[in-house]
Amino acid sequence: MNFLHKSTIWLLILIVILAGSYFLLPFEFNRSFFILAAVSFFCELIDSSLGMGYGTILTSTLLLAGYQPMEIVPTLLLSELFTGFACAYFHDQIENVDLSLRGIQMKRALLLGISSVIGLTIGVHIAETLASNFVIFLIGCIVILSGLSVVLLTNVKIEYKNWKMFCVAIIAAFNKSISGGGYGPLVTSGQILSGIQGKSAVGITAFAEAFTCLLSVILFTYIGEPIRSPLLVPLTLGALASVPLSAFMVSKFPEKNFKLVVGIITMLLGSLLILKVVI
Repeated sequence: MNFLHKSTIWLLILIVILAGSYFLLPFEFNRSFFILAAVSFFCELIDSSLGMGYGTILTSTLLLAGYQPMEIVPTLLLSELFTGFACAYFHDQIENVDLSLRGIQMKRALLLGISSVIGLTIGVHIAETLASNFVIFLIGCIVILSGLSVVLLTNVKIEYKNWKMFCVAIIAAFNKSISGGGYGPLVTSGQILSGIQGKSAVGITAFAEAFTCLLSVILFTYIGEPIRSPLLVPLTLGALASVPLSAFMVSKFPEKNFKLVVGIITMLLGSLLILKVVI
């Protein structure tokens, strides 16, 4: 079965899930539903194409729309749990990354996911009490510097080191559990700076982020934070619909230019994090 057939079946499955969700979960097909789904589609298209953007852009957008942080973050994490694994699957199917169980890239994805446990455990347990603005501002500065480094070192070959990714994963997961965003920019650019091919970094980030979101959702559930299903359905289905298209786009993008775009987008998203605090 080729990639086009798999993508078509995927979209048909989403239509069936949408129909079933209508009878099982409390939401309506109103203007807000379609706006949320469209925004989620756009954000995930960026995220699945570049390994970053969904949480950062969507969290900022929902905050500006009047939703509260603790209303957004747990729901967003559950949404990314589904989209992350879907993104990793389609990137693997189109050979942007090799996530076979015994492959080196799967081992790197698992390293990122397991390392994230430290950061997300700290973040989830203080998310309700910590004034997160300073943390978001600091991570925004780190993200900008990461993106700048990718741009400046686009043509430089760097040796991969596990310890680098261990440190990056802890910081990224902490910020993810606090703000709902900031994981992808750090982890994707961090992998590129550690010597991993840009396209592979996107697929690895998707898998690692999904694993991180799974643990975050479990921890949020443990501390009693509910998932808002009216937000969950449009955000998740809108995002899932974009995944095959984004994987195809990445497969056609030249690697050198891809690294440059990742670096620039990383800096822009870091700036967005800072603006979210300042404005």
